[in-house]
This record gives sequence, C-alpha cells and structure tokens, in this order.
Amino acid sequence: MHTLLAWIVTLGLLPLAYPWSAWLLDRTPHADRVLKLTLTLALSVGALTLLMFWIGLIGISFDAALIVALYGVLMLPGVLLWRRRAARQHPATRTAQSTRLQGVALLILTVISAALLFNATYWPFYRDDAVAIYHEQARLLTDLRTLVPLTGADSLYRTYPTLVPLGYTFTYLLSGWPNEYLAGLLPALLSLGCLPAAYLLGRALPDARVGWLSAVLLALTPTFGRWASSGYVDLPMAFFYTLSALFALRLWRSRNSVDALLAGALLGLAAWTKNAALLGVPLLGVWLLAALIDRRIGWRELVLAGAACAGIAAPWYLRNLIGAGFVIPPTAWTDQAQPTLANLLVFVTRPENFGLPGIIITLAVPLTGIALIRERTPGMILALLWALPFFAAWWLFVSYDPRFLLLFLPILCVLGAVWLIRWWDWIAAHRSERDQARLITAAALLALILTAQVVWFSVEYKDDLLRDPLMSDADKRALVRGE
Repeated sequence: MHTLLAWIVTLGLLPLAYPWSAWLLDRTPHADRVLKLTLTLALSVGALTLLMFWIGLIGISFDAALIVALYGVLMLPGVLLWRRRAARQHPATRTAQSTRLQGVALLILTVISAALLFNATYWPFYRDDAVAIYHEQARLLTDLRTLVPLTGADSLYRTYPTLVPLGYTFTYLLSGWPNEYLAGLLPALLSLGCLPAAYLLGRALPDARVGWLSAVLLALTPTFGRWASSGYVDLPMAFFYTLSALFALRLWRSRNSVDALLAGALLGLAAWTKNAALLGVPLLGVWLLAALIDRRIGWRELVLAGAACAGIAAPWYLRNLIGAGFVIPPTAWTDQAQPTLANLLVFVTRPENFGLPGIIITLAVPLTGIALIRERTPGMILALLWALPFFAAWWLFVSYDPRFLLLFLPILCVLGAVWLIRWWDWIAAHRSERDQARLITAAALLALILTAQVVWFSVEYKDDLLRDPLMSDADKRALVRGE
C-alpha cells in the first residue's frame, strides 16, 4: 500500500508546479504549452529537493508528510496568481499544425522515451555510481532523516550536489523502503526533459524544424539511450543547463525580467545537480555583460539572473567550503585525461557512443564558427559559448570518459540540426520535388531504423527480461548487482 501511494503522490506532486510555470511565462513573450510543461518539470523537482535541503540544513528531520505539506504550501501561491492572471488573459495562441515529418519525429521521441522509462522503472540501479554514490547517499539520508554531515577533507562524495540523491530519498521515505524503481523515475524524467529542452532551444534559433530535428538527433544518439535511464546526474544537469541557455537567449531578445530570473535559476539548478555546471556560471556572466554592453538588458536583469543562480546553488557550496574545506572535491581522475587528436574528434572516433549524430555535430561546430565571421547570430554565438568551454575542459581534464560530453550534448545537437536544415533548404532550392520526396522517405526510414537500434540498446538484460518478465525484486537485485 505504501508503495502504490508513493507512486501516486510522487506523480501527483510534479504537475503542481505548472501554475508557477504558467504564471511566470505568461509574463513573457512567446510562451506556449511545451515551454510551460518543460519548465514545470524543472521547477517541481528543483523545488522539492531544495525544500528538503533547507529542511535538513535548519535541523528538522525528514518526514514524508511534512515535505509533501510544505511543498503544497510553496505551490499554492502559484495556483492563486495563475488563476487570477488567467481570468484576465486571452486564450493562448496555438502553434501551427503538425506536418507528417513532425509526426514521424513525435513517434520516434515517444517510442524511445517509453523504452527508457520502462528500463528506469523496471530494474533497480545497476550502474556503478548510481549504486555506490547516489543510491548509497540516499539510503544514508533516509536513515539519518537529515543531511549527511561533512567530515572535513575526507568528505569527498558527500560534497556532491544532492538534487538526485534527495529525489531518491523522498521516494524512499514515501515508500517506506528503498524503492529504486520509483526513485529511478525522477532522473529518467529529467534526462528525457533534455528532448523538449533541445526542441525549445532549436526552435528559438531559426524555426520549429530545427527544434524537432534537434530533439530527434539527441534521441538517436546511442549514448543518450544508454545513460538516460541509468540514475546518473549527467543528463539531468544537461536538462537544466540547456534550459538556462534557452532563457539566456530569450533574455537577449526580450529584456524581460522573468527570462533573466529563469536563466539564472536554471543554471543554479544545474549546479545543484552536478558541480561541473559551475563552469557555466562565468559563461552566463560573459553573456550578461555582453548583453549589458550592447544595451540588450539593464543592471536589474543582470543582478536578477546572478542572484537567482547564487540563491539556489551557493548555499550548498558554502556548506562544502565550511564543512569540508573545499568547494569541489578532487574526485576527477585528471591524470588519466587523454587530450589527443582522437579525442578532439571524439564524436566521429567513437561511433558506438555517438553514431550518425556525432558525424553531424563534428561538421556543424566548425561550420558554425566560420559562419559567425559574417553572420554574428546571437543564438549561434550562445550555443558555442555554452558548449565549447565545456568541451575544452573535457578534452584537457576528463577525456578518459565520453559520458561527460552528455552535459552539453543537447546544445551540440541543436547546432547539428541548424546545419541539417540549411543543407536541406539548399537541396530544396536545387532539386525537384520528386527528388526531395525520395530523400525525405530515405531519411525517415533511416531514422526509424536508428530508433529501433536505440530502443534495443536502451533496455538492459533483455534475455533475462524475456525469460521471466515478472521476476521478483530479489531476483532483479541478484541479477544486476549479485545481491
């Protein structure tokens, strides 16, 4: 009974952030339902875990009923504000009707998302860090009913940002046992949130075609399918980081205080998810200063974005500094980095990780740099600013593991989609409609074949699953962890 109730409560809490999302975005231009729903996911998980952090920080014991009640209190003003504003508003403008190709894209995204959600909720955690770090930290948080105390310089993994472990902890408290199946749902949803985030950022550059193609390229990247249901923090961080790029671009265009607030807040949530996101703080600072110099924003927007980011992320890192003596633990194996030509071209030299999208990305990045010499498009500049410093840091310091490229992979997929659309527009101008139809059919068939491949590799332990689809929790743990 506790387990069923935990599923109902967890799934019921997430939509409660929608009124806040809608109320905020209704105060900005170009806000549709896709953007509101995507922001709802970010705000709901962010608010829930930050609430738990502050409960623990002030010395109150974790209690599922208390957390749910306080979360409801936080969401209530959003409901009241949204209803009051909605009563005075005209109906939202509907987007253009979907084309057949958009239908194919939606089918691809739906099938891959369903496979990943199944894998996340069918198996207990089985990858190393998910088991040894995030799950174990959540079990300790659950047992202590408060934040794990820091013990000086040997704290190390205890200083990792704790959005994901606190999400696990919440589900364990609700369930009354370490319910890894429900716990795995939260990071999987955040990982899948990268798909609409890539769509929204791509759409904000040239048009909706780029948005759809950005999401499809990301979904068809093999490494995305391998890690989206793993319980790791890389793609959840990428979700928040990509949204911060989106709102930073919107801020450049709109000078809207809400966009400034959300650009900073979402970067703060990225840093609340994984400490690598701290590299994004100076990048946002550069973007804001450039916008200020170009008179795109004023000091108010700059301060608002900075305060939102610091207000969310700084308390955790200040706690690290006070309790452990450092902000970021020295856990990266930088001595194993391999800054070689092969890793500089990693998106093509590791086809098992990046496949066809990797080739497109490798071509798109230098082409974007060349195009900026004459175009100076703000959206393209922002995409390079948000991605290239991260790639440089990866290549120099942590190139022993291509998984870390997930942190900014959605943004690179947007650049790839931009160039695919440009190439297609050139083809459309120089080829007959019959040739275009053949190319579209071939591309759609290739995408569906790649979809089947991604789905196949996204579901783990397939032979055992087919042999005994109704295996018990004990059997699953024995299989994936040898317990």
